[in-house]
Amino acid sequence: VGINSLIANNIYEAAYPLHDGEYNSPEDDMNDRKLLYQEWARYGVFYKFQPIDLIRKYFGEKIGLYFAWLGLYTSFLIPSSVIGVIVFLYGCATIEEDIPSREMCDQQNAFIMFWISTHQFQFNSEHGH
Repeated sequence: VGINSLIANNIYEAAYPLHDGEYNSPEDDMNDRKLLYQEWARYGVFYKFQPIDLIRKYFGEKIGLYFAWLGLYTSFLIPSSVIGVIVFLYGCATIEEDIPSREMCDQQNAFIMFWISTHQFQFNSEHGH
């Protein structure tokens, strides 16, 4: 019964388990899955670098390369995100002094600007401009 009997009866040639061992087994029973869980797959270890060699060993070359690229790409995005946050905070701090922002965001000026642009369009239409 099970996968071993299917392999013994030549129904399947081989079987590769999705996971090898339990990740919450006793401390003395260390396996790759448990090591990956302790070093990488928990929220408490978010600040650590990814164990690329262990990921490659457990999941294979393609998945290891994917996570290596993802880590590199994320590290390249960090300076851009810091600059973006600084620019956003500067914009929030100086919005009251910025005349174009005040004109676009102020409801009274927006209402006046709407009528001015409407009358300007009618004037240009009537006079052939």
